[in-house]
Amino acid sequence: MYSSVLNYVFNLCILIGFVIPLLNLLTGWFGSFFGVSADIDADLDVGDIGDIGADVGDSAPASGSRGGLFPFNIMCLCLFLVVFGVLGRVAGRMMANLPLTVLLLAACLAVAALSYWALYRFIVKRLKESDSHAMSFKDLPGKGAEVTLGLSGNSVGTISLLDSTGAAISFRAKIDPHLMSQMPSAIPKGEPVLITEVDMENKLCYISTYFNRESK
Repeated sequence: MYSSVLNYVFNLCILIGFVIPLLNLLTGWFGSFFGVSADIDADLDVGDIGDIGADVGDSAPASGSRGGLFPFNIMCLCLFLVVFGVLGRVAGRMMANLPLTVLLLAACLAVAALSYWALYRFIVKRLKESDSHAMSFKDLPGKGAEVTLGLSGNSVGTISLLDSTGAAISFRAKIDPHLMSQMPSAIPKGEPVLITEVDMENKLCYISTYFNRESK
């Protein structure tokens, strides 16, 4: 009985741990093609709850880890679930009685918790501490960018530009509807564009190629 129930739990943990990042990847890809703005905020943790609704990329204080030793982070949670599930499946054959089962489960939880802490401490936290150099959505209007996924009409593509650290950042983009009549029917990959305005709610940039045509 213990074996069948626990195996179900372990398999479910592994499945959830892989499905959430996969959904984040797929919504990012599909969002670029269909304008879906359902990206999962994979970096949300307790330290960010007070900042919900703020612009993506806004500067965050280095104290973003104030949620404690294990601040909640979705990607860290996924790693925790996968590690716990895999270790549970491996140790499942040794769970012959209740005391041994409890002991092995505690060991699996401890290792999974350690992996959660290590990912947050050495990767997520360091990335958050570098947010002060990141570019905010409110800083984008008026900046030049390059199309990395072509777009046409009302379709959604992607653009890329460099932040203050020299790192390339990608954003979803559409042709500025106010300038639609002056724009080409399609903007191909590699075309330089100008960000005219930003839709903060949908995290979407509106772009124009009009300044390029003026300068030619």
